[in-house]
Amino acid sequence: MKAVVQDLFPDNSGARPLIEQMVERGKQWYLLDKLMPKAPDSIKTGYTQHQLDWCNEYEGMIWSHLVKNEDLNSLSPAVIQTYIGEGPFTQGMSQDDSPGNIGQWIGWQIVKKYAAKNNTLKPEEVMITPATKIIEEAKYKPK
Repeated sequence: MKAVVQDLFPDNSGARPLIEQMVERGKQWYLLDKLMPKAPDSIKTGYTQHQLDWCNEYEGMIWSHLVKNEDLNSLSPAVIQTYIGEGPFTQGMSQDDSPGNIGQWIGWQIVKKYAAKNNTLKPEEVMITPATKIIEEAKYKPK
């Protein structure tokens, strides 16, 4: 299903700031959620259940880390790789608990918040909404 989602809505955000890339990738997991509602999040994300639990528990801390380090608008390939690259963990976070690619998980949370606020939108409408609009309207601020 991941390949189908990527074929239908390819990620063309490579030259954009980290936050936009996070949201574009988060849209893919959002659509997987819609196509496979009964599948566990671990199947959609590739995270272990322990990593998902850690993300849910420390969502606010993860967001604060990104904001505090002023990484959200970065165009630096090294910074982008840190947050949306594959790996056993995310640099600067718990090596034992954090998953790699944590930026996509945060992007997914932002997209879910936007979709919940705009619950009349069909999934395909969410998928074609520009990342900047999703970011602005979601007003994502986890605790």
